Amino acid sequence: MPEGTYGGKKGEAVQLEVDPLPPVWRVSNAPVASSRTDDIWFLDPQRGWAVNSNGQIVHTEDGFATWEQQLHDPQVYFRCVGFASDTRGWVGTLTADKRLFETSDGGASWTAVAGLPPLAPSAVCGLSVVDESVAYASGTNFPNRPARMMRTIDGGGSWQAWDMSAHATLLVDTYFTDANHGWVVGGKATVANPTRNDVRAVVLRTEDGGQTWVNRAAHLGAELPLGEWGWKIQFLDERIGYVALESFTRGAVLKTTDGGDTWTRVDINDPQGNANLEGIGFLDESTGWVGGWGSASFQEGFSSATTDGGKTWHDANEIGRFINRFRFFHDPVTVGYASGRTVYRYSAEPEAAPRQVAPPARLRLLDDNAPTQSGSPLQVAVTVPDGADRLTIDIWDRFGEHVRRLLDEPRPTDGSRIVDWDVTDDTGRQLDGSFLLRVTVDGQSESQIVHITR
Repeated sequence: MPEGTYGGKKGEAVQLEVDPLPPVWRVSNAPVASSRTDDIWFLDPQRGWAVNSNGQIVHTEDGFATWEQQLHDPQVYFRCVGFASDTRGWVGTLTADKRLFETSDGGASWTAVAGLPPLAPSAVCGLSVVDESVAYASGTNFPNRPARMMRTIDGGGSWQAWDMSAHATLLVDTYFTDANHGWVVGGKATVANPTRNDVRAVVLRTEDGGQTWVNRAAHLGAELPLGEWGWKIQFLDERIGYVALESFTRGAVLKTTDGGDTWTRVDINDPQGNANLEGIGFLDESTGWVGGWGSASFQEGFSSATTDGGKTWHDANEIGRFINRFRFFHDPVTVGYASGRTVYRYSAEPEAAPRQVAPPARLRLLDDNAPTQSGSPLQVAVTVPDGADRLTIDIWDRFGEHVRRLLDEPRPTDGSRIVDWDVTDDTGRQLDGSFLLRVTVDGQSESQIVHITR
């Protein structure tokens, strides 16, 4: 008897109504990035790429049931990824001499883009790929550097760049619907030598390919507090859009229902007090999620959910933690992804099979790669495998600025050891706050977030 039917009278079959399983979030088989998988990009619900804090670009053909590493660069802090086709794509980084990578063969090979124009962003925080000819890039999330953008209109053959300092002090994510119409979000300060505490969120709109810009959030005025800036932007359709607002001590988003002409600020009010938001993803105008670092210490990685359009929020850490990007497919949505500590998949399909492509054996960093707190000096516990050619330890601050090459040792002795960091940068300046440590042995890296307490 066919599945889904039940025998009635002789010779008859009655079709049973079988309720479909609701979509749920599950952990995929993507590699676990000890700090975070910063971004993901998918051509369709199965084929995609991810970039993470271990210095990897990874690719999947089956929704991260399996994956392959396409590039590992221990010196680079990858931030964003976008593809125009199954062969042509770009990856943005926070590393000055390798700000942009490109591929023309689906990632089988990646090369750093040379000859970027003088006004190119010093770090590429956001990418929006319109088609095989047009792509936009934005940056940076450093208020002491000029805010800038660049674009290509010939498929990456050349890039044009321009200064955005008249409109913003820092810039993060960008989103274009076609070659001329798009958005970029960030923050604007009105004082000299600004810090992130001095900026208010801006949502900048262009209708002429970046020649002119209008801050569509300007009407909110002082309702936008200092020390809060736009991080990620998402549009559901031509009317409904959202911007995640990052702040170390608050959780809030912006919402538009008129195509971005006006915006409303919505507080996140879940019981856990989620703050320091970055990722935002809505299925429809009612149901959505936000995620990020969770607090000023960058350790909790909280996620929150709403089912009433943002009026109320509840804790939703079960969907994943440390989320920086959501991607969804179909209308209504049947498949989605979120990138955080790893890649999380949203679907009604059965749970993915056990990992078929295993990563190399994991190095041990502080005996546990979960976020942690430490005093000074920080003791980095490393295990070096037999026959290693090179051991390096690098440290970035939580915004992706490289602050210290702690160790660079050829032919390291195998086994376990402790390496002390006195919490200074390469110039000897004392530091504090949260940091990303990356231990690399030959072709393998592992990273960890550490919050330094005094």
